[in-house]
Amino acid sequence: MLIGHGDDAYLYNRPVTANFSSNVWYGGLQEGLKQHLVAAISSIDHYPDAAAAKLQATLEAHHGLQPGTVVVTNGGTEAIYMVAQAFAAATTTVIAPTFAEYADASKLYRHQVQYLLWEKLTPETSFSSDLVFLCNPNNPTGQALEEQALLQLVQHNKHTLFVIDEAYIQFTRATTSLLPHLHRLPNVLVLRSLTKTCCIPGLRLGYLAARKPLLDRVRSYRMPWSVNSLALEAGYYILSHPKEFTIPLDNLLADTFQLYDQIRQLPEFKVYPTHTHYLLLETLTSTAAALKSRLVEEYGILIRDASNFYGLGSGHCRVACRNQTDNQLLITALEKWRLL
Repeated sequence: MLIGHGDDAYLYNRPVTANFSSNVWYGGLQEGLKQHLVAAISSIDHYPDAAAAKLQATLEAHHGLQPGTVVVTNGGTEAIYMVAQAFAAATTTVIAPTFAEYADASKLYRHQVQYLLWEKLTPETSFSSDLVFLCNPNNPTGQALEEQALLQLVQHNKHTLFVIDEAYIQFTRATTSLLPHLHRLPNVLVLRSLTKTCCIPGLRLGYLAARKPLLDRVRSYRMPWSVNSLALEAGYYILSHPKEFTIPLDNLLADTFQLYDQIRQLPEFKVYPTHTHYLLLETLTSTAAALKSRLVEEYGILIRDASNFYGLGSGHCRVACRNQTDNQLLITALEKWRLL
């Protein structure tokens, strides 16, 4: 795991007023889910469903998938490590810059890891590696590969297994999920998260989906009881109340693009185009570490220092869009940073 990941407010003595470092939906814990979890607290006095079988079946029905094509995990990270273990000693390509756990998990299980920069990826790219990890939309760049281009890439590389991380798929209009196509994609594993739009990263809840023969290989590395009782209860509630967890995406993206335009007008910063609700930017006059430190210490604003992502430099930062009031706090602070 990268030292210096996002949402590290616990490292600071002063309270954080606006947390731009986390890609989780800023709307907070939904009240109905909160009350459900409070009511379900007694469930922790006994073991949870060892294989999360009930939630698995619920997810399969929710997505219109066949039985045995979903495995529930303790967040997306457990899923990544399960895949790496199931294909130990493989040759693996990571599309970078991206989430560090793909490479970390692969290296732990003796993969030969190589990187391909996102900007060099095309639908005609050919891979000689056994696995490819691809985050779509990508973290931290916010770029997305359109559905047909991704399908073309997968079908062009029939002997390569693609692990497509869709943790942020509900935060974009630029692409759509591969879940409806899994029945005809024997070389694809889709990774999903229930924590980002539902604002429950502390509960750790995710899942993998694939055709059953492929998924059974990965499932055999899942430890029992990895998903706790409250996480399972959260999953049941979320899937039975889908409208309550539909984020106002058009408004969120409009605010994101407004934030993009405001930062772009500051000559001391370079901001990169995005397809989702977070932005990669670069300070051209200092370092991301210095900017992050000043913002949190003087303004209570927390951003993500992205300089430790493979392929990025010392000035790169990531910010996730928040409400317009918080966004203006950030812009004001960045304008003051210019005057130093």
